Parts: sequence; structure tokens; C-alpha cells
Amino acid sequence: MEDWRFFSHALLPPPSAVSKYLPFFISAILFTASLALYLTTLAPSVVTLFDDSLEFQLVTYQLGIAHPTGYPLYTLLGKLFTFLPVGNVAFRVNLMSAVFGAATVALLYLLIRQVGANSHSPRINGPLPLPGWAVHLGGVGGALLLATGPVFWQQATIAEVYALNTFFVALLLLIVVTPPAPPKEHRQFYWLAFLTGLSLTHHRTMVLLLPALALYLYLTRRAYRFTWKILALGALLGLAPLLLYLYLPLRGHIGSLDGTYQNNWPGFWRQVGAGGYGTFIFDNPFDHERSAGFYWDLMRSHFYTLVPGFVGIFYLLWVGRRKILALTGLAFLTYFTFNIFYRVTDIEVFFIPVFLIWAMWSGVGATFLLQIAAGAGRAANRRPGMLEGSISTGFMKLSAWRVALTGLTLVIFGFIIFQNIRATRPLLAQRNTWHVHDYGLDILRQPFEDQAAIVGLVGEMTLIRYFQQTETMRPQVETIAADLEADRLVTVEKLLREGKSVYLTRELRGAPERWFLGAVGPLIRVGPAPLSALPEEVVPANQTAVPEITLAGYGVSRVPHTGAGPAPVRLALYWRAEAIISANLKVSARLLNQAGEIVTATDAAPVHFAYPTTAWRPGEIVSDVYDLTLPVDSPPGPYTPLLIWYDPAQNATEVGRVELKPVN
Repeated sequence: MEDWRFFSHALLPPPSAVSKYLPFFISAILFTASLALYLTTLAPSVVTLFDDSLEFQLVTYQLGIAHPTGYPLYTLLGKLFTFLPVGNVAFRVNLMSAVFGAATVALLYLLIRQVGANSHSPRINGPLPLPGWAVHLGGVGGALLLATGPVFWQQATIAEVYALNTFFVALLLLIVVTPPAPPKEHRQFYWLAFLTGLSLTHHRTMVLLLPALALYLYLTRRAYRFTWKILALGALLGLAPLLLYLYLPLRGHIGSLDGTYQNNWPGFWRQVGAGGYGTFIFDNPFDHERSAGFYWDLMRSHFYTLVPGFVGIFYLLWVGRRKILALTGLAFLTYFTFNIFYRVTDIEVFFIPVFLIWAMWSGVGATFLLQIAAGAGRAANRRPGMLEGSISTGFMKLSAWRVALTGLTLVIFGFIIFQNIRATRPLLAQRNTWHVHDYGLDILRQPFEDQAAIVGLVGEMTLIRYFQQTETMRPQVETIAADLEADRLVTVEKLLREGKSVYLTRELRGAPERWFLGAVGPLIRVGPAPLSALPEEVVPANQTAVPEITLAGYGVSRVPHTGAGPAPVRLALYWRAEAIISANLKVSARLLNQAGEIVTATDAAPVHFAYPTTAWRPGEIVSDVYDLTLPVDSPPGPYTPLLIWYDPAQNATEVGRVELKPVN
């Protein structure tokens, strides 16, 4: 035992050197560690097409109008991050989520410590003798449970609003549970009012926290003398940040990416009020039906186990922290109830404040379990200084077997956190890749004519506009967003009448019967006349694939590629229709190694599924494109391209094939 005490003295500084600044030191370490963890999986650029992340990456750069409610605070903060001299613009906006995610983890530790370090129990007539080291370690454990949870971690790696929103939730909870310093109690009230108003300029779900804050203020501050002057100034400070919404009319000339924002007062209030989103509460547009098991699994998957949270709730009840339970319990129930009735597809992100509260309870539960393991509840240990004692003092008072039991408790929590990391990190590393970034580059590197227009969905046009504005790529190419097929048909017809070259991002019903289609890179070119001659750079082939189709020529190139592994091989094929084709045939494009084995393959209908063979006119040349992605560990070539035509209506029976010259 003497050896153990000497070891503790040698390794750990005296209480006077660490007790005052230790919480801030630990929170700084948590911030740094969390940020480093998030950076390992941070999205390197644009990584999505059809969610809000891509929108925010462009809106923050151009200082435009985001979707309702407009998110003025997020937009302005994001603009500041775009000035950082690291990575590309999208990476910088992603980085903002990582920074606020890491800051939330640090605040959560301070919140758990504040709750655990001020526990009072009527059962023992005074402060519960929690050792300082147990409070610190419990706070770290709870904070890391949130940090490594899959939903929160994922939102901390992309340009999204939820990391900043959770930061505000943690900050307001920390402020309200911190006892104000007399006689200036009203200063804390002012800060609480101002930050609450500021949070409402970011995400409207912050209103769900207000009932819990109001209840806790009533239970804990009603003895304070808040004059009408103090209350009026607090209300003014709470309303003042809402003036940030004037950003919308000031930047209304930029507009929203989908073109729906109207820069007038009715349009302003529609944007701020986000009335259209009420349909997800009162209706069920996507027909989502979720059972109780769904919510249980969602909670469990984020924490691996919910046991520490239940222990924390029990502990707060046992020591009589009913006001803390009223605050956190009401907030938990308010958010949870809203989420049950809010029927959106990505409901898991709205549960992040719920995860935060459960992580706080879990941290308190971890503190309690460490207390039990260390025997801190024994009467012999009830002495002044134990509550905020140093790590060295706490450990010196432990017997060897209690050290082992404490270590086992820490190992269990470490295992839970490790399991979260092991399950989440590979998933995010696989999701946050350069794929969408390279797709956008690929589009804008095509040989467009002088008057070219691309027609597609809003997300696809946002991707193109992102590169046009942030990297000044092909700004002369017109982009037109139209989510409805009928609108795209009308748009294409109008553009062709104006004599413009028109490209589609995806197949369009009704187009094959009206126009002639061909693949140009990842796009589909729409023309009023067929292609009648091969481009100069094409290698002539004149090989019969099937009796009605001849491979007139082809080209081989590499697709824009960033990241690990070789760039995909692009086969640009030029088929000539020799006669009417009665079957809707498909192509299986393959690369064979020198042993004749298939290395990679892709199956598709011609022209990116947009131009069925039954629509081909005799004599026309149809340009067709297939991208073949080689495995990351593929050795250098040569590889032999093999093109197989087959009839999917006849059990994929092969009807013809063409083998090309080997490529490297």
C-alpha cells in the first residue's frame, strides 16, 4: 500500500496545482481529441446530392438564402469558415460542424461535472461525498458516449446544422444549472436570455428546450429579486438576436437555390415561419410508420447500451436532485414527443438533443458507479474536500481491491466507447468520399458548345453551381433545376427551340420518342437530329455486335478521380443502328485481366438508361458511355474491354459481343 501511495504522489501533481483549472484542462483535451477524431472521417468536399449539406456548402459561400427558416446565424458563421486557408470551400464548411461538435463534447463534460459535483442528498444530510476524480472520469465517459455515437459523429463530419444546434442545447443547460454568483444573479439571466434568442436564429427546434428552462428557472430562481427592469432588459436581450433574420431581405436579391424565396414581407414570413414543414406533423407525406421498437433501437444503437443512463436517472432520484431531473426530464420528453409526431425521413438527426440528455444521465451514472467501486459513500470518507478533491488525493485513499474494481468499471466504459468507434468510423470513412466531388468535376469537364444548358434536379444543379462559383469552372454553362419530369420536358423543348445545346443529368420519360439522345460523359445530350458521323478522336471499329447494331468506333479515357485506387476506365462507344430493333437490349461492359478473368463489370441500358434500343432509328449513331471502376488494389494493366449485349426479357440471354483492344 505504501508503494501505491508513493506511486500516486510521483505521477500526480498536488491538489493545489490542478484543482482550480483541471475541469477546463480536461474540457480542452476532450475538445482536441474529439476534433481530431472527427477530422479522421471529415467529408473531404461535397459528399451528397439530395440533402441539405450540399445546399449549405454553396449558400454559405455565396451568402444566399437557405431553405426555411433561412438559418442566418449558420450562414454567417459558415461564411467565416470559408475564409480558412485549408482544403476546398466545402471542406471548410464541413469543418465548422466538426468544431462545434467537439465544442459540444467539451460542454457536455462540464455539464456532467456541474451536476455530479453539486449533488446533495437528504439521506446523508449534506453533500454526497463524490470523489473529484470520479466526477471528472464520469463526465469524460458521458461526453465520449455522445461524441462516438453514430448519429452525432456523422453530423459532425458534414455541413449540417445539427452540431451547432446541439452546441446551443448543451450551452444553455450548462448555464442554467450553474449556480449564479451573488449579488449579480441577473447577469446570468441576461446571458441566458441573449443566448436563447441567438439559438433561435439558428434552428427552430430550440423552442422545445424553452419549457424545461422556464420550469427550472422557476424552481431555482424564484427567491431572487428580479425587478421589472431586469425582466424587461432580459426580454430585450432575448429578442435582439432575432434581428439576424433581417439578413434574409438584405440578401434576398441572391435568392434561394430552388428559386422559391420571394423577397417581400409575405415571402420573408413564409421563410422564417417554415409553415410548409407543418405537413410532417399533421400529415404523413412519406407514409412513415415507426413502432416503439424503432425508437428503442435508435437509442440503443447510439449508446451501445442504455444501462448507464438508467443508473444516472436512479442516482439523481436517490440523492434528491429532483430539479435537475425536472429540467432534463422535461427537455427529454418534449424533444422525444415532438420527434414521434414529426414524420420526416431523417428523423434520427432530430434525436441528437435526446442523445445529449441521455449522455448526460449516462455520465452521472458512470460517476455513481465509480463512486460505488471506490467505496466513496462510506462514512469514513465523508470529509471536506472530497467533493472537489484532486485525482491524486482520491486515488491515494483507495485500497488495492477497490482500485481493481474501479479499473474494471473504467474498462467497461472504455469497451463501450471502443465499440462505438469500431462500428462508426469505418462506416463514415466509406460514406465521406470524393465520389460526388469527382462527379461534379466530370460534368463540367465535358466538351460543351458555346450555348449549352444542363437540366436536372435541384441537388444536381446545386452541385454544378458549386463548382461554377467556388472554382470558376465553366460559368457560361446554364443550369436549370426542374424536379418534375413534366417540367423538364417543357424546359428541354423550350431550350431546343432557342437553338441551345441541351444536356440531361438523368433519363427522362418521353424524351426518346421526341428527340435523339446520346451519352456525353455522365450526361445525356438531347438533339433534334441524330449523330451521323464519328468524332475525330474516336478509334474506328466497324464490328458487328448483333445483326441490327454495329460498333462504329470507341474511345478509352480515365474518369476524374480523387482518393485511393486507380481512376475508373471510361469506354465511350458509338453504336450504329443498322435496322429497327424490336427488343430492349442491355449491355454488360467488362474488363478482363490477362488470364481472361472479370476484374470489374457494369450492366446498364444504353445512354445511362435513357435511350432504349427500341427507340433507335436506322442509320443513326448512338454515343454510349460506361465507367468501369477497378478495385483499389488492382495491378497495372493491360485489361481487355468486353462488351456483351443481352436481352433481359429472355433470361439475360446473350445476343452478341464485341472485344476491344487491351487498355492500360
